[in-house]
Amino acid sequence: MTRLFAAAAAAVLIAAGSALSTAPATAVPIPGGQITTLFLPGADGVRLNAVITAPPDIGAHKMPLVLQPSGWGMPAIGSIGSAYKLSTGNDFISIEYTARGMYLSEGEVDLLGRKDAEDASALIDWAIANLDVDPERIAVAGGSYGAGMALIAAAHDPRIKAVVSDSPPGDAAEALAPNGTPKTGGPLALAAAGAVTNRFGLDLVERGLRAILGNDATAFDLPHGRLLAEAIPKLNAHGTAVFLAHDWQDSLLPSGPVYTMFDQLTGPKMLYMQPGDHSTGGGGGQVAGLPNPIWDAGIRWLDHYVNGVDNGIDREPPVHIVAANGGLSGQYAHFPTVAAALADAESFALSAPGVGLLGADAAESWSQPLVSGPTTAVAAVPYVSGVLAQLGATPPIPLGSVDRALAGVWRSAPFDGGALVSGAPRVNLTVLPSSSDLTLIGILYDEGPDGTGIPITYWPLTRHGLTPGAPATMAWELSPTYWNLAPGHRLTLTVTSQDPVPFTSSTPLGSVNIFASPSAVGLPVRSW
Repeated sequence: MTRLFAAAAAAVLIAAGSALSTAPATAVPIPGGQITTLFLPGADGVRLNAVITAPPDIGAHKMPLVLQPSGWGMPAIGSIGSAYKLSTGNDFISIEYTARGMYLSEGEVDLLGRKDAEDASALIDWAIANLDVDPERIAVAGGSYGAGMALIAAAHDPRIKAVVSDSPPGDAAEALAPNGTPKTGGPLALAAAGAVTNRFGLDLVERGLRAILGNDATAFDLPHGRLLAEAIPKLNAHGTAVFLAHDWQDSLLPSGPVYTMFDQLTGPKMLYMQPGDHSTGGGGGQVAGLPNPIWDAGIRWLDHYVNGVDNGIDREPPVHIVAANGGLSGQYAHFPTVAAALADAESFALSAPGVGLLGADAAESWSQPLVSGPTTAVAAVPYVSGVLAQLGATPPIPLGSVDRALAGVWRSAPFDGGALVSGAPRVNLTVLPSSSDLTLIGILYDEGPDGTGIPITYWPLTRHGLTPGAPATMAWELSPTYWNLAPGHRLTLTVTSQDPVPFTSSTPLGSVNIFASPSAVGLPVRSW
Protein backbone atom coordinates (compact mmCIF):
# COMPACT_ATOMS: atom_id res chain seq x y z
CA MET A 1 0.00 0.00 0.00
CA THR A 2 2.86 2.40 0.73
CA ARG A 3 3.87 2.19 -2.91
CA LEU A 4 0.60 3.78 -3.92
CA PHE A 5 1.37 6.84 -1.82
CA ALA A 6 4.59 7.27 -3.77
CA ALA A 7 2.60 7.94 -6.92
CA ALA A 8 1.18 11.14 -5.48
CA ALA A 9 4.60 12.32 -4.39
CA ALA A 10 5.96 11.51 -7.82
CA ALA A 11 3.47 13.81 -9.48
CA VAL A 12 4.87 16.72 -7.47
CA LEU A 13 8.46 15.91 -8.37
CA ILE A 14 7.68 15.37 -12.01
CA ALA A 15 5.89 18.69 -12.21
CA ALA A 16 8.76 20.44 -10.45
CA GLY A 17 11.25 18.82 -12.78
CA SER A 18 9.39 19.38 -16.04
CA ALA A 19 12.12 21.67 -17.31
CA LEU A 20 14.73 19.01 -16.66
CA SER A 21 12.57 16.41 -18.38
CA THR A 22 13.09 18.06 -21.73
CA ALA A 23 16.79 18.78 -21.21
CA PRO A 24 19.44 16.70 -22.96
CA ALA A 25 20.35 13.56 -21.11
CA THR A 26 23.89 14.85 -20.52
CA ALA A 27 22.65 17.78 -18.42
CA VAL A 28 23.02 16.87 -14.75
CA PRO A 29 21.99 19.81 -12.58
CA ILE A 30 22.11 18.02 -9.21
CA PRO A 31 22.25 20.31 -6.18
CA GLY A 32 24.13 18.69 -3.29
CA GLY A 33 21.92 16.45 -1.23
CA GLN A 34 18.88 17.20 -3.37
CA ILE A 35 16.63 15.12 -5.60
CA THR A 36 16.62 15.73 -9.35
CA THR A 37 14.29 14.22 -11.92
CA LEU A 38 15.38 13.97 -15.54
CA PHE A 39 15.66 11.67 -18.55
CA LEU A 40 18.62 9.34 -19.05
CA PRO A 41 19.62 7.34 -22.14
CA GLY A 42 18.65 3.67 -22.30
CA ALA A 43 20.36 1.00 -24.34
CA ASP A 44 18.92 1.83 -27.76
CA GLY A 45 18.27 5.54 -27.43
CA VAL A 46 15.06 5.16 -25.45
CA ARG A 47 14.91 7.81 -22.75
CA LEU A 48 14.22 6.58 -19.23
CA ASN A 49 12.68 8.82 -16.63
CA ALA A 50 14.86 8.86 -13.54
CA VAL A 51 15.25 10.46 -10.14
CA ILE A 52 18.79 10.95 -8.85
CA THR A 53 19.40 11.15 -5.13
CA ALA A 54 22.95 12.12 -4.23
CA PRO A 55 25.08 12.97 -1.19
CA PRO A 56 25.70 16.66 -0.51
CA ASP A 57 29.34 16.42 -1.58
CA ILE A 58 28.69 14.84 -4.97
CA GLY A 59 31.66 15.49 -7.25
CA ALA A 60 34.15 15.84 -4.41
CA HIS A 61 35.33 12.25 -4.87
CA LYS A 62 34.35 9.04 -6.61
CA MET A 63 31.17 7.57 -5.15
CA PRO A 64 29.39 4.23 -5.31
CA LEU A 65 26.30 3.86 -7.47
CA VAL A 66 23.07 1.99 -6.80
CA LEU A 67 20.42 1.60 -9.49
CA GLN A 68 16.87 1.27 -8.17
CA PRO A 69 14.40 0.26 -10.90
CA SER A 70 10.74 0.90 -10.13
CA GLY A 71 7.99 -1.62 -9.52
CA TRP A 72 5.26 -2.51 -12.01
CA GLY A 73 3.39 0.60 -13.10
CA MET A 74 5.22 2.68 -10.50
CA PRO A 75 6.96 6.02 -11.01
CA ALA A 76 10.69 6.41 -10.56
CA ILE A 77 10.29 7.77 -7.06
CA GLY A 78 9.04 4.44 -5.72
CA SER A 79 12.37 3.77 -3.97
CA ILE A 80 12.86 7.22 -2.50
CA GLY A 81 12.99 5.93 1.09
CA SER A 82 15.89 3.55 0.54
CA ALA A 83 17.53 6.03 -1.85
CA TYR A 84 17.55 8.74 0.82
CA LYS A 85 19.12 6.38 3.36
CA LEU A 86 21.75 5.17 0.92
CA SER A 87 22.70 8.68 -0.20
CA THR A 88 22.76 10.31 3.22
CA GLY A 89 24.20 7.51 5.33
CA ASN A 90 26.20 5.33 2.97
CA ASP A 91 27.57 7.78 0.38
CA PHE A 92 25.72 6.21 -2.57
CA ILE A 93 24.50 8.03 -5.62
CA SER A 94 21.10 6.47 -6.28
CA ILE A 95 19.44 6.45 -9.68
CA GLU A 96 15.81 5.47 -9.25
CA TYR A 97 14.31 4.94 -12.67
CA THR A 98 11.16 3.76 -14.38
CA ALA A 99 11.49 0.79 -16.70
CA ARG A 100 11.00 1.34 -20.42
CA GLY A 101 7.38 1.56 -21.44
CA MET A 102 6.19 2.77 -18.02
CA TYR A 103 5.12 6.25 -16.96
CA LEU A 104 7.34 8.89 -18.62
CA SER A 105 9.98 6.44 -19.84
CA GLU A 106 9.88 5.92 -23.57
CA GLY A 107 9.54 2.64 -25.47
CA GLU A 108 7.37 -0.37 -24.74
CA VAL A 109 7.30 -2.69 -21.73
CA ASP A 110 9.93 -5.42 -22.14
CA LEU A 111 8.65 -7.57 -19.25
CA LEU A 112 12.05 -8.31 -17.72
CA GLY A 113 13.63 -9.04 -21.07
CA ARG A 114 16.97 -8.36 -22.72
CA LYS A 115 16.29 -4.65 -23.32
CA ASP A 116 15.52 -4.10 -19.65
CA ALA A 117 18.88 -5.64 -18.73
CA GLU A 118 20.70 -3.57 -21.34
CA ASP A 119 19.01 -0.41 -20.06
CA ALA A 120 20.61 -0.97 -16.66
CA SER A 121 24.04 -1.27 -18.27
CA ALA A 122 23.44 1.91 -20.25
CA LEU A 123 22.58 3.78 -17.05
CA ILE A 124 25.78 2.53 -15.45
CA ASP A 125 27.77 3.75 -18.48
CA TRP A 126 26.11 7.14 -18.25
CA ALA A 127 26.69 7.46 -14.50
CA ILE A 128 30.38 6.58 -14.82
CA ALA A 129 30.80 9.17 -17.58
CA ASN A 130 28.75 11.96 -15.99
CA LEU A 131 28.69 11.53 -12.21
CA ASP A 132 32.26 10.42 -11.44
CA VAL A 133 30.94 7.09 -10.18
CA ASP A 134 33.48 4.51 -9.05
CA PRO A 135 33.16 1.70 -11.66
CA GLU A 136 34.28 -0.82 -9.03
CA ARG A 137 31.45 0.06 -6.62
CA ILE A 138 28.12 -0.55 -8.34
CA ALA A 139 24.93 -2.15 -6.99
CA VAL A 140 21.28 -2.57 -7.91
CA ALA A 141 18.26 -2.85 -5.62
CA GLY A 142 14.52 -3.16 -6.11
CA GLY A 143 11.20 -4.54 -4.95
CA SER A 144 8.55 -6.54 -6.82
CA TYR A 145 8.99 -5.97 -10.57
CA GLY A 146 12.00 -3.84 -9.67
CA ALA A 147 13.41 -6.85 -7.80
CA GLY A 148 13.21 -8.85 -11.02
CA MET A 149 14.84 -5.96 -12.88
CA ALA A 150 17.63 -5.98 -10.29
CA LEU A 151 18.32 -9.69 -10.80
CA ILE A 152 18.39 -9.57 -14.60
CA ALA A 153 20.61 -6.46 -14.50
CA ALA A 154 23.12 -8.13 -12.17
CA ALA A 155 23.04 -11.34 -14.21
CA HIS A 156 23.72 -9.33 -17.37
CA ASP A 157 26.40 -6.93 -16.13
CA PRO A 158 29.37 -8.22 -14.06
CA ARG A 159 30.18 -4.66 -12.97
CA ILE A 160 27.31 -4.97 -10.50
CA LYS A 161 28.92 -6.22 -7.32
CA ALA A 162 25.83 -6.61 -5.12
CA VAL A 163 22.07 -6.86 -5.48
CA VAL A 164 19.10 -6.45 -3.13
CA SER A 165 15.97 -8.12 -4.49
CA ASP A 166 12.77 -7.98 -2.41
CA SER A 167 9.82 -10.11 -3.60
CA PRO A 168 11.06 -10.86 -7.12
CA PRO A 169 9.22 -12.99 -9.67
CA GLY A 170 10.77 -16.42 -9.99
CA ASP A 171 8.89 -17.65 -13.05
CA ALA A 172 6.38 -15.44 -14.88
CA ALA A 173 4.21 -18.28 -16.20
CA GLU A 174 4.12 -20.09 -12.86
CA ALA A 175 3.31 -16.88 -11.00
CA LEU A 176 0.23 -16.23 -13.14
CA ALA A 177 -0.79 -19.86 -13.78
CA PRO A 178 0.76 -22.18 -11.19
CA ASN A 179 0.97 -25.79 -12.38
CA GLY A 180 -1.10 -24.79 -15.41
CA THR A 181 -3.93 -23.30 -13.30
CA PRO A 182 -4.77 -19.69 -14.24
CA LYS A 183 -5.14 -17.30 -11.35
CA THR A 184 -8.52 -15.62 -11.23
CA GLY A 185 -7.20 -12.11 -10.80
CA GLY A 186 -3.43 -12.14 -11.40
CA PRO A 187 -3.24 -11.09 -15.07
CA LEU A 188 -6.21 -8.75 -14.64
CA ALA A 189 -4.62 -7.06 -11.62
CA LEU A 190 -1.36 -6.50 -13.52
CA ALA A 191 -3.23 -5.18 -16.55
CA ALA A 192 -5.31 -2.85 -14.41
CA ALA A 193 -2.23 -1.59 -12.54
CA GLY A 194 -0.49 -0.77 -15.81
CA ALA A 195 -3.43 0.15 -18.04
CA VAL A 196 -2.98 3.91 -17.62
CA THR A 197 0.76 4.09 -17.00
CA ASN A 198 2.26 1.39 -19.23
CA ARG A 199 2.65 1.01 -22.99
CA PHE A 200 2.54 -2.55 -24.29
CA GLY A 201 3.63 -3.93 -27.63
CA LEU A 202 1.31 -6.10 -29.71
CA ASP A 203 2.84 -9.33 -28.41
CA LEU A 204 2.17 -8.48 -24.75
CA VAL A 205 -1.33 -7.22 -25.57
CA GLU A 206 -2.08 -10.51 -27.32
CA ARG A 207 -0.68 -12.52 -24.41
CA GLY A 208 -2.67 -10.48 -21.91
CA LEU A 209 -5.91 -11.04 -23.80
CA ARG A 210 -5.22 -14.77 -23.99
CA ALA A 211 -4.65 -14.86 -20.24
CA ILE A 212 -7.59 -12.65 -19.21
CA LEU A 213 -10.25 -13.62 -21.76
CA GLY A 214 -9.17 -17.15 -22.62
CA ASN A 215 -7.71 -18.34 -19.28
CA ASP A 216 -4.70 -19.49 -21.28
CA ALA A 217 -2.18 -20.87 -18.77
CA THR A 218 0.61 -20.68 -21.36
CA ALA A 219 0.06 -17.03 -22.28
CA PHE A 220 3.07 -15.77 -20.33
CA ASP A 221 5.37 -18.71 -20.93
CA LEU A 222 8.03 -16.33 -22.23
CA PRO A 223 11.45 -17.35 -23.57
CA HIS A 224 13.03 -15.41 -20.70
CA GLY A 225 10.24 -16.10 -18.18
CA ARG A 226 12.17 -18.43 -15.85
CA LEU A 227 13.97 -15.44 -14.44
CA LEU A 228 15.55 -16.84 -11.29
CA ALA A 229 16.66 -20.16 -12.78
CA GLU A 230 18.32 -18.31 -15.66
CA ALA A 231 19.90 -15.65 -13.45
CA ILE A 232 21.50 -17.89 -10.81
CA PRO A 233 24.26 -19.44 -13.00
CA LYS A 234 25.26 -15.98 -14.25
CA LEU A 235 25.23 -14.48 -10.76
CA ASN A 236 27.39 -17.38 -9.58
CA ALA A 237 29.81 -16.86 -12.46
CA HIS A 238 30.10 -13.15 -11.61
CA GLY A 239 30.48 -13.76 -7.87
CA THR A 240 27.67 -11.27 -7.24
CA ALA A 241 26.65 -10.78 -3.60
CA VAL A 242 22.90 -11.54 -3.63
CA PHE A 243 20.43 -10.46 -0.96
CA LEU A 244 16.91 -11.90 -1.39
CA ALA A 245 13.70 -11.41 0.58
CA HIS A 246 10.15 -12.66 0.19
CA ASP A 247 6.83 -12.93 2.01
CA TRP A 248 5.37 -16.39 2.67
CA GLN A 249 1.80 -15.65 1.59
CA ASP A 250 2.65 -13.57 -1.52
CA SER A 251 -0.41 -14.03 -3.75
CA LEU A 252 1.03 -12.25 -6.82
CA LEU A 253 4.63 -13.47 -7.09
CA PRO A 254 4.86 -16.65 -4.99
CA SER A 255 7.81 -17.05 -2.67
CA GLY A 256 8.45 -20.70 -3.53
CA PRO A 257 11.09 -20.24 -6.27
CA VAL A 258 13.20 -17.87 -4.15
CA TYR A 259 13.06 -20.19 -1.14
CA THR A 260 13.74 -23.43 -2.99
CA MET A 261 16.49 -22.05 -5.27
CA PHE A 262 18.38 -19.95 -2.73
CA ASP A 263 20.86 -22.69 -1.86
CA GLN A 264 21.91 -22.86 -5.55
CA LEU A 265 23.68 -19.51 -5.17
CA THR A 266 27.41 -20.02 -4.59
CA GLY A 267 28.59 -16.47 -3.94
CA PRO A 268 27.86 -14.29 -0.91
CA LYS A 269 24.13 -14.60 -0.22
CA MET A 270 21.43 -13.80 2.31
CA LEU A 271 17.71 -14.58 2.53
CA TYR A 272 14.95 -13.02 4.61
CA MET A 273 11.53 -14.76 4.78
CA GLN A 274 8.56 -13.44 6.75
CA PRO A 275 4.74 -13.53 6.75
CA GLY A 276 2.89 -11.16 4.44
CA ASP A 277 1.50 -10.64 0.98
CA HIS A 278 3.19 -9.10 -2.02
CA SER A 279 6.02 -6.80 -0.85
CA THR A 280 4.24 -6.02 2.41
CA GLY A 281 7.22 -7.19 4.44
CA GLY A 282 9.72 -4.75 2.98
CA GLY A 283 7.68 -2.11 1.17
CA GLY A 284 7.74 0.42 4.00
CA GLY A 285 11.54 0.36 4.12
CA GLN A 286 11.96 0.78 0.39
CA VAL A 287 9.31 3.38 -0.30
CA ALA A 288 9.25 5.46 2.86
CA GLY A 289 12.58 4.62 4.49
CA LEU A 290 10.83 3.35 7.63
CA PRO A 291 12.69 1.07 10.06
CA ASN A 292 12.41 -2.31 8.43
CA PRO A 293 14.42 -5.51 9.02
CA ILE A 294 14.57 -6.35 5.30
CA TRP A 295 15.76 -3.04 3.88
CA ASP A 296 17.86 -2.21 6.95
CA ALA A 297 19.75 -5.46 6.35
CA GLY A 298 19.75 -4.87 2.59
CA ILE A 299 21.41 -1.47 3.00
CA ARG A 300 24.03 -3.00 5.30
CA TRP A 301 24.55 -5.65 2.61
CA LEU A 302 25.31 -3.01 0.00
CA ASP A 303 27.49 -1.02 2.38
CA HIS A 304 29.65 -4.08 3.03
CA TYR A 305 29.84 -5.68 -0.43
CA VAL A 306 30.11 -2.42 -2.37
CA ASN A 307 31.77 0.01 0.05
CA GLY A 308 33.79 -2.58 1.95
CA VAL A 309 32.48 -1.46 5.35
CA ASP A 310 33.13 -4.05 8.06
CA ASN A 311 29.62 -4.04 9.55
CA GLY A 312 29.55 -7.77 10.33
CA ILE A 313 26.81 -8.78 7.91
CA ASP A 314 29.16 -11.21 6.16
CA ARG A 315 29.50 -13.09 9.44
CA GLU A 316 25.77 -13.42 10.07
CA PRO A 317 23.85 -16.61 9.18
CA PRO A 318 22.70 -16.50 5.53
CA VAL A 319 19.06 -17.56 6.15
CA HIS A 320 16.65 -15.62 8.37
CA ILE A 321 13.08 -16.90 8.78
CA VAL A 322 10.03 -15.66 10.64
CA ALA A 323 7.41 -18.42 10.75
CA ALA A 324 4.53 -17.94 8.32
CA ASN A 325 2.23 -17.68 11.36
CA GLY A 326 4.63 -15.51 13.35
CA GLY A 327 2.78 -12.25 12.70
CA LEU A 328 4.34 -8.84 13.30
CA SER A 329 5.95 -9.93 16.57
CA GLY A 330 7.59 -13.06 15.15
CA GLN A 331 11.29 -13.49 15.76
CA TYR A 332 13.72 -14.52 13.04
CA ALA A 333 15.21 -18.00 13.24
CA HIS A 334 18.65 -18.31 11.66
CA PHE A 335 20.12 -21.09 9.51
CA PRO A 336 23.26 -21.66 7.43
CA THR A 337 21.16 -22.87 4.45
CA VAL A 338 17.53 -23.35 3.48
CA ALA A 339 18.16 -27.10 3.55
CA ALA A 340 19.09 -26.84 7.21
CA ALA A 341 15.69 -25.30 7.98
CA LEU A 342 13.68 -28.11 6.33
CA ALA A 343 12.04 -30.97 8.20
CA ASP A 344 12.25 -34.52 6.91
CA ALA A 345 9.13 -35.55 5.00
CA GLU A 346 6.92 -38.29 6.41
CA SER A 347 4.38 -40.08 4.22
CA PHE A 348 0.81 -40.38 5.51
CA ALA A 349 -1.60 -42.66 3.68
CA LEU A 350 -5.06 -41.21 3.04
CA SER A 351 -8.29 -43.04 3.76
CA ALA A 352 -11.50 -42.68 1.78
CA PRO A 353 -12.66 -39.07 2.12
CA GLY A 354 -15.80 -40.29 3.89
CA VAL A 355 -13.56 -41.65 6.65
CA GLY A 356 -11.21 -38.67 6.54
CA LEU A 357 -8.04 -40.07 8.08
CA LEU A 358 -4.62 -38.60 7.36
CA GLY A 359 -2.44 -41.48 8.47
CA ALA A 360 -4.61 -44.44 7.45
CA ASP A 361 -3.76 -48.04 6.60
CA ALA A 362 -1.87 -47.84 3.29
CA ALA A 363 -3.05 -51.33 2.35
CA GLU A 364 -6.72 -50.37 2.48
CA SER A 365 -8.48 -50.25 -0.91
CA TRP A 366 -11.14 -47.63 -1.45
CA SER A 367 -12.85 -45.32 -3.95
CA GLN A 368 -15.31 -42.49 -3.52
CA PRO A 369 -17.02 -40.10 -5.96
CA LEU A 370 -16.85 -36.34 -5.33
CA VAL A 371 -18.86 -33.69 -7.15
CA SER A 372 -17.03 -30.67 -8.57
CA GLY A 373 -18.24 -27.50 -6.88
CA PRO A 374 -17.01 -24.62 -4.69
CA THR A 375 -16.77 -25.11 -0.93
CA THR A 376 -15.84 -23.08 2.12
CA ALA A 377 -12.24 -24.31 1.68
CA VAL A 378 -10.74 -21.20 0.06
CA ALA A 379 -6.98 -21.27 -0.48
CA ALA A 380 -6.50 -17.50 -0.33
CA VAL A 381 -8.13 -14.16 -0.96
CA PRO A 382 -5.48 -12.37 -3.06
CA TYR A 383 -3.89 -9.34 -1.37
CA VAL A 384 -6.03 -9.90 1.73
CA SER A 385 -5.03 -13.26 3.22
CA GLY A 386 -1.34 -12.40 3.26
CA VAL A 387 -1.83 -9.03 4.93
CA LEU A 388 -4.00 -10.65 7.61
CA ALA A 389 -1.31 -13.30 8.12
CA GLN A 390 1.30 -10.57 8.53
CA LEU A 391 -0.87 -8.95 11.18
CA GLY A 392 -1.50 -12.29 12.88
CA ALA A 393 -5.21 -11.84 12.24
CA THR A 394 -6.13 -14.65 9.83
CA PRO A 395 -9.75 -15.63 10.56
CA PRO A 396 -10.16 -19.40 11.07
CA ILE A 397 -12.90 -21.30 9.26
CA PRO A 398 -14.98 -24.14 10.73
CA LEU A 399 -13.58 -27.13 8.85
CA GLY A 400 -16.77 -29.02 9.60
CA SER A 401 -18.50 -26.67 7.14
CA VAL A 402 -16.50 -28.00 4.18
CA ASP A 403 -18.97 -30.09 2.16
CA ARG A 404 -17.65 -33.65 2.14
CA ALA A 405 -19.64 -34.40 -1.04
CA LEU A 406 -17.54 -31.80 -2.86
CA ALA A 407 -14.14 -32.06 -1.18
CA GLY A 408 -11.77 -34.60 0.26
CA VAL A 409 -10.98 -33.75 3.88
CA TRP A 410 -8.36 -35.70 5.85
CA ARG A 411 -7.34 -35.03 9.47
CA SER A 412 -4.21 -36.16 11.30
CA ALA A 413 -4.07 -37.14 14.94
CA PRO A 414 -3.34 -34.22 17.27
CA PHE A 415 0.32 -33.32 17.77
CA ASP A 416 0.33 -33.33 21.56
CA GLY A 417 3.61 -31.45 21.91
CA GLY A 418 3.17 -29.29 18.80
CA ALA A 419 5.23 -29.50 15.64
CA LEU A 420 7.09 -27.59 12.97
CA VAL A 421 5.95 -27.84 9.36
CA SER A 422 8.96 -26.80 7.29
CA GLY A 423 9.16 -27.46 3.57
CA ALA A 424 6.76 -28.29 0.75
CA PRO A 425 4.01 -30.84 1.46
CA ARG A 426 3.53 -33.25 -1.44
CA VAL A 427 0.10 -34.59 -2.39
CA ASN A 428 -0.21 -37.84 -4.34
CA LEU A 429 -3.80 -38.75 -5.28
CA THR A 430 -5.32 -41.38 -7.51
CA VAL A 431 -8.29 -39.89 -9.37
CA LEU A 432 -10.60 -41.27 -12.05
CA PRO A 433 -11.67 -38.08 -13.87
CA SER A 434 -14.97 -37.74 -15.67
CA SER A 435 -13.40 -35.61 -18.43
CA SER A 436 -10.01 -35.07 -20.01
CA ASP A 437 -9.42 -31.88 -17.97
CA LEU A 438 -8.93 -31.86 -14.22
CA THR A 439 -7.95 -29.19 -11.70
CA LEU A 440 -7.33 -29.96 -8.05
CA ILE A 441 -6.53 -27.49 -5.27
CA GLY A 442 -4.84 -28.76 -2.13
CA ILE A 443 -4.91 -26.78 1.12
CA LEU A 444 -3.12 -27.79 4.32
CA TYR A 445 -4.74 -26.38 7.48
CA ASP A 446 -3.66 -25.85 11.06
CA GLU A 447 -6.73 -27.22 12.85
CA GLY A 448 -7.30 -26.23 16.45
CA PRO A 449 -9.08 -28.26 19.16
CA ASP A 450 -12.31 -26.39 18.37
CA GLY A 451 -12.39 -27.74 14.80
CA THR A 452 -11.54 -24.43 13.12
CA GLY A 453 -8.58 -24.16 10.78
CA ILE A 454 -6.18 -21.60 9.33
CA PRO A 455 -4.55 -22.26 5.94
CA ILE A 456 -0.87 -23.13 6.27
CA THR A 457 -0.12 -23.53 2.58
CA TYR A 458 -1.83 -24.45 -0.68
CA TRP A 459 -1.24 -25.00 -4.39
CA PRO A 460 -3.23 -26.14 -7.44
CA LEU A 461 -2.57 -28.63 -10.22
CA THR A 462 -4.21 -28.79 -13.65
CA ARG A 463 -3.78 -31.57 -16.17
CA HIS A 464 -5.21 -31.97 -19.66
CA GLY A 465 -5.43 -34.94 -21.97
CA LEU A 466 -6.52 -37.40 -19.30
CA THR A 467 -8.55 -40.48 -20.19
CA PRO A 468 -12.05 -40.21 -18.67
CA GLY A 469 -12.72 -43.04 -16.23
CA ALA A 470 -9.09 -44.23 -16.17
CA PRO A 471 -6.99 -43.89 -12.98
CA ALA A 472 -4.63 -40.90 -13.10
CA THR A 473 -1.91 -40.10 -10.59
CA MET A 474 -2.22 -36.44 -9.57
CA ALA A 475 1.01 -35.55 -7.78
CA TRP A 476 2.12 -32.05 -6.85
CA GLU A 477 3.82 -30.00 -4.16
CA LEU A 478 2.10 -27.31 -2.15
CA SER A 479 3.98 -24.07 -1.66
CA PRO A 480 6.85 -24.36 0.83
CA THR A 481 6.28 -22.96 4.30
CA TYR A 482 7.72 -22.69 7.81
CA TRP A 483 4.88 -23.01 10.31
CA ASN A 484 4.73 -23.57 14.07
CA LEU A 485 1.90 -25.93 15.03
CA ALA A 486 0.69 -25.40 18.58
CA PRO A 487 0.38 -28.35 21.03
CA GLY A 488 -2.85 -30.28 20.55
CA HIS A 489 -3.40 -29.02 16.99
CA ARG A 490 -3.87 -31.24 13.92
CA LEU A 491 -2.89 -31.03 10.28
CA THR A 492 -5.89 -31.19 7.96
CA LEU A 493 -5.72 -31.54 4.19
CA THR A 494 -8.55 -30.53 1.88
CA VAL A 495 -8.61 -31.20 -1.85
CA THR A 496 -11.28 -29.65 -4.05
CA SER A 497 -11.71 -29.20 -7.79
CA GLN A 498 -13.20 -25.69 -7.57
CA ASP A 499 -11.78 -22.67 -5.70
CA PRO A 500 -13.00 -19.70 -7.75
CA VAL A 501 -11.62 -16.95 -5.50
CA PRO A 502 -7.94 -17.49 -6.41
CA PHE A 503 -8.08 -19.94 -9.35
CA THR A 504 -9.88 -20.76 -12.58
CA SER A 505 -10.62 -24.49 -12.67
CA SER A 506 -10.58 -26.69 -15.78
CA THR A 507 -12.73 -29.31 -14.04
CA PRO A 508 -16.30 -29.13 -15.42
CA LEU A 509 -18.59 -27.74 -12.75
CA GLY A 510 -20.93 -30.43 -11.49
CA SER A 511 -18.85 -33.30 -12.87
CA VAL A 512 -18.26 -36.37 -10.74
CA ASN A 513 -14.67 -37.48 -10.21
CA ILE A 514 -13.71 -40.59 -8.28
CA PHE A 515 -10.94 -40.38 -5.68
CA ALA A 516 -9.29 -43.73 -4.98
CA SER A 517 -6.43 -45.54 -3.33
CA PRO A 518 -3.50 -45.51 -3.29
CA SER A 519 -3.35 -41.90 -2.15
CA ALA A 520 -1.00 -40.23 0.32
CA VAL A 521 0.49 -36.93 1.41
CA GLY A 522 4.12 -36.31 2.32
CA LEU A 523 4.41 -33.82 5.17
CA PRO A 524 7.70 -32.13 6.15
CA VAL A 525 6.88 -32.16 9.84
CA ARG A 526 8.99 -32.32 12.97
CA SER A 527 7.11 -33.19 16.16
CA TRP A 528 8.13 -31.61 19.43
